[in-house]
Amino acid sequence: MNVNWEETFLNTYGTPELTLVRGHGSRVWDVTGREYIDLLGGIAVNILGAAHPNYVQAVSDQVGKLVHTSNLYINEPSVKLANKLQELVGWTGAKVFFCNSGAEANEAALKLSRLTGKTQVVVVEGSFHGRTMGSLSLTAQPAKQKPFEPLLNDVTVVAINDLEALKMAITSATAAVFLEVIQGEAGVRSLSSEFIRSARE
Repeated sequence: MNVNWEETFLNTYGTPELTLVRGHGSRVWDVTGREYIDLLGGIAVNILGAAHPNYVQAVSDQVGKLVHTSNLYINEPSVKLANKLQELVGWTGAKVFFCNSGAEANEAALKLSRLTGKTQVVVVEGSFHGRTMGSLSLTAQPAKQKPFEPLLNDVTVVAINDLEALKMAITSATAAVFLEVIQGEAGVRSLSSEFIRSARE
């Protein structure tokens, strides 16, 4: 495949180094036939791997019936999945919102937090919450934010696993605390159980 990336695509993330052509399970292959272990999973959105026969069959069956109806209409597979998610959450009042990305999910959560009448949000340094304007405001990485300033204000950044900083940051004005339990872009850093519990309380 002859693709001139620079002339074809917007240079959002830089020029990719690999051209992948196929995958199976957790393995992918490039145009030269070289095999790799896929440790990214489409940046965590394709965690089922590639070409699993059950997955291929389920997708093929659904495409043969109905592909996408948006959220304007009801369809049985989405209702079944929503019910399953409610069961897994184990909270009676849980509601489901299907969206296209983590950034969109974070935008929705940010909007929901504003229903409290409060505006302050607490995040952890090095966090990544998306590239839309709201989610970028929550992404505690100044280099990614700088080109798009001014962003939403009233975002407080605390050091990872710093319980005292977290307790000081959360006030009566706090609408939400956004956490990545395991940070990816910051170098695969985990939040401690104690930090997560404290944020939840």
